[in-house]
Amino acid sequence: MSDTVQRAAHSLPGNLPAAFLPGIPQQPQRSSVSMKKAPRTWTFTDRETGEEKTFTCMVGCTDDHSEIREGVAVADDVWCLKSMGELTLPINEHGQPEELSVLRATMNVDPFDRRMAQRLPHIDLEVMDGAFIEGLDPDGFETVINSLQHRLDQLRAMRADLVATRAAYIEQAQR
Repeated sequence: MSDTVQRAAHSLPGNLPAAFLPGIPQQPQRSSVSMKKAPRTWTFTDRETGEEKTFTCMVGCTDDHSEIREGVAVADDVWCLKSMGELTLPINEHGQPEELSVLRATMNVDPFDRRMAQRLPHIDLEVMDGAFIEGLDPDGFETVINSLQHRLDQLRAMRADLVATRAAYIEQAQR
């Protein structure tokens, strides 16, 4: 290393943002799932069987479980969920644009479902306003994501083609 480079390296201004200072960069923190707060546990009497049931919420559950606050509920109506929120697009289904929900994913646990797979965290994906792909495990959800990514790539290519085709069309119309 030359003397000039060495001097420059040792005389960095003190007001540089931390990202520009030498050393090991700070690693991103995983903050999407907090394990510090203990999951809530609920006990209730199943209205249909009279049996006392207990379950523990999945980490991150956003349901207030108001259906079991009184201590009595139908076991099939008890579930945990966390949702990513809603995305709407103006879809023209009945002659004029209407804002409809698309690609809304909800993570669920149905602790008393007759199907064992539903008792584990899984994804229900609302493809479009009321049309769902349900019960996706991590591999199934990955398959859907990859399929959608492939379609998005095709849409981006079609958009590029649209830009070129419009430009050619406008140029042709101006002759």
